[in-house]
Amino acid sequence: MEEPEIIDEEQPLLHEMHDVDQSKPPSLADQLAARRAEIIEGKEVFLPLSGYEEFGVQIKHRLLDRKQVEGIAKRVLGEVRDRGERNMRILSDIIVHSTDGFYIQNGGEQPSEITDDRRNDQPVTNWIAFAYYLGCTIPEDRIDHRTAIDWVFGGNEFAIGQYGMLLNRWMSNTGLKVEEEFLGEAL
Repeated sequence: MEEPEIIDEEQPLLHEMHDVDQSKPPSLADQLAARRAEIIEGKEVFLPLSGYEEFGVQIKHRLLDRKQVEGIAKRVLGEVRDRGERNMRILSDIIVHSTDGFYIQNGGEQPSEITDDRRNDQPVTNWIAFAYYLGCTIPEDRIDHRTAIDWVFGGNEFAIGQYGMLLNRWMSNTGLKVEEEFLGEAL
């Protein structure tokens, strides 16, 4: 009796070999369509927190739409007249409103949520919670998200501005590979 033929599952089937022309590179149209798909899919990003890179602290941000940014700008325009202060507040508010949580990334692993063991392992989801996680002692009735960002960055407005520029660069082109384009190295 003949033994049945063993089929190698890794070999392509006949119809698969016929459909694939491996000698031709993808057309420009195919490459551009693939790139557009990457851009469309880029609705969130993990950015390393300036000053805390050695610990692997990452902040998850989501893409804001134009109406959200306009709402932030209109509100801030009503708060202050000084251009520098106005710009700093708009930048801080964009950082705040796009933040979707704080994470730790060890090596090449996926980022994992930071949880505060002093607050029943609650996930650290916003700047106030992160400031308290780091030991901020400003009373809860006197802290807001802008104050928390300032506290986390040690009162360094240039560091806040640099982080905001990183976030803004991603928001203007969500197809960018953050670790390659912004940082020049793999995270």
